Amino acid sequence: MNLGPRLGELAGFWALVTGASSGIGAEFCKQLAAAKVNLVMVARRTDRMHALADALMREHGVRTFVSAVDLSEARAVDVVMSTLLEQHVRIRLLVNNAAYGPWGRFEAADVETYSHLVQLVTGTPIAFCRAFFDDFCSFPGAAVINLSSPAAIQPVPYKAAYSAAKTGLHYFSLALYEEWRSRNILVQTLIPGPTESELDEKGNAYPSALPEDRETPARVVRLSLENLGHDTPVVTAATGIFKQRFFNGLFPYKTITRTVGKMFYPPPGPSPD
Repeated sequence: MNLGPRLGELAGFWALVTGASSGIGAEFCKQLAAAKVNLVMVARRTDRMHALADALMREHGVRTFVSAVDLSEARAVDVVMSTLLEQHVRIRLLVNNAAYGPWGRFEAADVETYSHLVQLVTGTPIAFCRAFFDDFCSFPGAAVINLSSPAAIQPVPYKAAYSAAKTGLHYFSLALYEEWRSRNILVQTLIPGPTESELDEKGNAYPSALPEDRETPARVVRLSLENLGHDTPVVTAATGIFKQRFFNGLFPYKTITRTVGKMFYPPPGPSPD
């Protein structure tokens, strides 16, 4: 069954990508531009986005629009929507990629940090989906790609708020897939796994039981875009997700949280018993 547009059908239309200044977001911009998709690039770092936008316009002849907005602010979506309305830009593909997640003990970060985290990871993507609904319905098919995480599959001590926020986005995305499939709007939940990006650096990551090898953004994005136009609610680039689901469904939460907690226990000091 086909659902939403295939990548080739998006040529000449507009996609909006959040977290577009680096990592997976920047790679989405590159691969979409190569398919002749016009881009609205949203993030905080204006210089990086302008440099990427200029390069993509020269190489692929696409149109680009840069919006420097802090998506962890509650009114960020209103700001973006107002600007796009002025520019007469309608979005056919939405990529909710921007994220932030501190590592370490929960009490090590302040209340404001967690308020912004939940808004960025969960609140803003939900708001964008609602804000662009009329745009999506104006096309014969449209699509949303929501970036989930292996941290959404089970509770992750020492990344508790990030895990919770990604879990919220994950299940919202799956539920919306079912609601919107009759409207020919694909809602894809993309699980990238550990990937070469700035996410760990920004979150002050420390050595853990995660594998040191990282997936390339190019492969993650390619898998996602290859599944546009198909009735595929979840696209997984991460390894071991089946084992995570099995472990999470079989064992009591006390065992799950203790086992995962040992994997992410912050230095210094011995791991918990």
